Amino acid sequence: MNLETEKDSEAPKTSLLDGQKVTLANELPPELLVHIFEMAQNIFFPLDQHLFWRFPFVLGKVSRYWRQVAYGAPTLWSNVDISPRRDLGGLQVYLGRSKESPIDLHLTYSTPAPLSQAGVSTFIGILQPHYRRCRSIRVTSENSHKFTMEISSILGSMCKGHYPVLQHMCVDGFDISMDVQPFAIVADAVNLTSVRSRGLGLSHCRPPHTAVTQLHLAVSKHPILYADFSKMLRACWSLVTLCVYDDFIDEWPDLHDTYDMPFLRYIRIFGDMLGVSQLLLSISAPDLEGLTIAPIVKNDLIKLERETSNAPRFPALKSLTALAPAHAGVLGLRAVAVADACFPGIKLLILPNYIKLSFAESFKPTDSRPFWPELDGLAIRDIDDESVYKFVQDRQRLGVPLRLLYLDPLSMSRLTRMDWLKDQLSVVEADPWKIQCEDNFYRDAETRFLGAA
Repeated sequence: MNLETEKDSEAPKTSLLDGQKVTLANELPPELLVHIFEMAQNIFFPLDQHLFWRFPFVLGKVSRYWRQVAYGAPTLWSNVDISPRRDLGGLQVYLGRSKESPIDLHLTYSTPAPLSQAGVSTFIGILQPHYRRCRSIRVTSENSHKFTMEISSILGSMCKGHYPVLQHMCVDGFDISMDVQPFAIVADAVNLTSVRSRGLGLSHCRPPHTAVTQLHLAVSKHPILYADFSKMLRACWSLVTLCVYDDFIDEWPDLHDTYDMPFLRYIRIFGDMLGVSQLLLSISAPDLEGLTIAPIVKNDLIKLERETSNAPRFPALKSLTALAPAHAGVLGLRAVAVADACFPGIKLLILPNYIKLSFAESFKPTDSRPFWPELDGLAIRDIDDESVYKFVQDRQRLGVPLRLLYLDPLSMSRLTRMDWLKDQLSVVEADPWKIQCEDNFYRDAETRFLGAA
């Protein structure tokens, strides 16, 4: 961050309102103006962190009055994004203007050269007194090893102290040597409900999980030991959503414990994971509502089917996102039959991808019982006319008709018999798969989960 042109000692730059008469905006009381500024900041810049932290400076250039109000409003300085540059003096000014307001701390490492050891110590000395005010902490690294030691030092400085308002934490960086042991960070954070760990964060950072309701675990190079994952699950008593990516466990044991997770409602398994059945067998979640496996290979659920043949693993499960084949031509009737056997009570089936040539045929039963007899909702993407019409007609003929169909905008634009379709069931333009991907680590590369069709 570079604030050389933003310091209070500077003469205000010529603004669009200089030389004009007092406007209505300049007549608003400061309290109302600050409220408007906060709303604008949250509406227009929630996703662009760089613009978010610069927003109060932009306001300060409009008029002297706006500058005075914006520079005196601590909440407008809550987004402490120190990724663009390493101007430590500017960082101190920014933190000072936030006063005692909760802050969102974002450190991104990309192109600048790493700091010296003395520079790291100075950097930590500036940040550390403000850790207690952190509402969220996000540490990301775009380079493989360039900033590893610096990031490790900063994370190490977070091990002590109180974090009473911390709710979200994300550590996303490239792994370092497996010789480095995992260490606890932000140990005292009673309100930490969201943890996202990828790469360096997965392998080496262990924030507290006792209050966590949403947990994302993704590997970049080094998977973690099953023992470490086991400790996480034991601590995650309040977990509602578990998202795992790729083969994040080093080796699944043949025999493992089952963890009671009474509040767990959603399990999302994304990417190339070999232990799908092992993960599902390790979790007891009687009220699980939604399960995602994307992509999927035909053997992913064989072990689960074999070991739960007498009773479904998740009796309350009603929504399944799956059947996106990892490889073209390897998914068909057998895979659907196994999924049906493992999760017989499904009411909503979400298909991120499908084999177009055999879509309807894959759901035809081999005996008198149709697959998923309770199924009354289907969400599908990139569909053509004949596939969807045939599927709807087949379910009607089997006596288990669909009642709700979600179609993405592309599919909606393709269908030529929409009137006929709407006579058969309710059609809603929506993409539940896209919604699931909005908060993912790989939300900008969702095709990596779609497999081949």
